[in-house]
Amino acid sequence: MITLERSYLPFGTYGRWSQEDDIHKAFECFTVERPWLDNKPTISCIPEGTYKIFRSTYHRGGYPCFEVSGVEGRSLIKIHIANWPQDVHGCIGMGNKITPLDLSGKPVLAVSSSRFTFNEWMETMEDIDATPLRIVTYSPLNHVFDEINETI
Repeated sequence: MITLERSYLPFGTYGRWSQEDDIHKAFECFTVERPWLDNKPTISCIPEGTYKIFRSTYHRGGYPCFEVSGVEGRSLIKIHIANWPQDVHGCIGMGNKITPLDLSGKPVLAVSSSRFTFNEWMETMEDIDATPLRIVTYSPLNHVFDEINETI
């Protein structure tokens, strides 16, 4: 099973994605999503729970991706290339680390190397059409954010 452990901040949701079992090739990365806003479509991250992800196409970029299904009141929740919370509209972006990146002249908490990380993950998923995704809270990431906020 793939697990996404998330920490919630007022301006975004950040997480650690991990997979390693008999089905999935080992892979870890970090994620970026919109903040929790009561599961409102296109502006909120999705609720914690266990969902199914399946092969799809990212409608804005036209490239292969995975889509999350089974989220009440939501659709088109893609896992795609994105660095900042503003890059995702209720979706999940992937990167190799959580770090402040410059956005319009000011540092904003983001994930870096998103395109590379996403492509690497898609390679691990080449033989998989659908699989479960478990999303849970992970508070220990908060110490990482405290350290990063000191540099912003």
